[in-house]
Amino acid sequence: MRGWLKGMGRVSPTWLCRHTVGFLALVALAAGSLIVADKPAQAQDKTIVLAVEGEPSRLDPHTHVLWLTYRETFHIYESFVQQDLTIKDVDRPPVIPALATSWDISEDKLQYTFHLRQGVTFHDGTPWNADVAKFNFDRVLDKDFEHFYPLANAFNGWWHGDIESYEVVDEYTFRVNMKQPNSEFIRRLSQGGFGSSGMISPKVVETHGNEEAHLHGVGTGPFKLTERVFGEKIVMERNADYWDPNRIPRVDRLIIRGIPDVATRELALLTGEVDIIATPSPDSTDFLASQGMVVDMAPITTIYNLWVNTRLKPLDDPRVRRALYMAIDREGLCKYLRRGQCSPAYSILNYGGPGHDPDYQPFPYDPARAKELLAEAGYPDGFDVRVDWTPGGAGDVNTVADAEWIQRDWARIGVNLSIELFEISTYMDTMSQGMREGTGFMQLSWGESAFHWLDAVISPAALPPNGFNAGYYDNPRIGELLSMARAALTEEEMVAHLREIQRIVIEEDTAFIPTHSPWGVYAMRPNLKGFVLAPQHWHDMAIVDKE
Repeated sequence: MRGWLKGMGRVSPTWLCRHTVGFLALVALAAGSLIVADKPAQAQDKTIVLAVEGEPSRLDPHTHVLWLTYRETFHIYESFVQQDLTIKDVDRPPVIPALATSWDISEDKLQYTFHLRQGVTFHDGTPWNADVAKFNFDRVLDKDFEHFYPLANAFNGWWHGDIESYEVVDEYTFRVNMKQPNSEFIRRLSQGGFGSSGMISPKVVETHGNEEAHLHGVGTGPFKLTERVFGEKIVMERNADYWDPNRIPRVDRLIIRGIPDVATRELALLTGEVDIIATPSPDSTDFLASQGMVVDMAPITTIYNLWVNTRLKPLDDPRVRRALYMAIDREGLCKYLRRGQCSPAYSILNYGGPGHDPDYQPFPYDPARAKELLAEAGYPDGFDVRVDWTPGGAGDVNTVADAEWIQRDWARIGVNLSIELFEISTYMDTMSQGMREGTGFMQLSWGESAFHWLDAVISPAALPPNGFNAGYYDNPRIGELLSMARAALTEEEMVAHLREIQRIVIEEDTAFIPTHSPWGVYAMRPNLKGFVLAPQHWHDMAIVDKE
């Protein structure tokens, strides 16, 4: 469903409460002549203001975290390749050349030779070439390098983990040698969200050091970082000398503001304070459309999962975990709570990623059978358990209501769920250290167009503090299968390994409990043109114009 949205269903009490307040605010503003239908409150017509769900992290291509941050760094930095986000109505964005014009892969898939784009300069005038590529690889990988950054090394194992060595062949040729084949290496180079393979100007690192480089943000991308006011805004100017004429920005300036409160984001859009917002509330899209806003939505490559603490009783019993899996009404969650803006999720393999099967549903919603399983496990009257939760980052809105939905569903089988909330950065730190004592579950949205995120959340090698396997799921077979999937020489072989992982994780061990796959949703003023909601967590603002 795209474009104008109408008739999304009945109005909820939450919507009425919030938008009664919002409506009164709008009336007051209108009385003061502050609402201008087509002229947002910015000094320049060619400035676009985008409001996102929170404050981004470091603007360093190698140490940023969250998709929320990659929405900015995607526009500043580039790697050898990138995803084409100018195309909609595809399940998976294609990978296209960026700082490399082409690449050769050896027959045994152990050697990648990148032919680099000539005539490209960084925003500070530094020329792009193979020596700069080596500088960036050294910063991430070479412990003896003067500017080696341990944090970058830790963040980026998902793309550099299979690299054996690398070398400069000549000024515009760079070669990477692998320990083993990696079926997704090229696609992984196009990803972001927890580090990335983006290239930063060596001059910035040499001048300011690793810890301060993120404040300066010099890349080769279509926008230049010019100002950051923490807690307020990030300002990026048009790079008129950008190498791709099709992506030279249509506007002079892009300002990104973090506005965590969804109602405040929506009001900022309606008043013209901002031009476009990410993730309005599902209850608000109908209202925004009725006020003349354009609302765009589509599936994206993500999934919400419950990490299960497999060490905590009674969750150490697979029957208990399966009972909880079967007790969640995913169809109802998407239809009523999410207002049709998500799809039920039953698998660890996400929409838009390899191996995803939309028809996979091993266990149906069956509270009666769930109660039987609890009784078989020795818990006929249920038990008490705690979930740690976060309101979220990019793409997340009103996730506390998701927790409350699960709380209600589990109460029907006698499981009393208490919910404790944490700010997203604290939450991520906790997840990387493993669940705290007494916590039974953690929840997070994850998923990519590659499967590398599975290496970080289900592999035995990712047990804390080495990854985000926060529920201590330790099945050696999963580690073997992930390695085999990476080393697969064909798509079919890779998918076969991933679906065996799916079967073991969900059907045998039920070590993760997927709930739903949300849709990406943006709302914008009608004078914004050219926005493409590609199936990803970040989107190309260089192609967006403003009339």
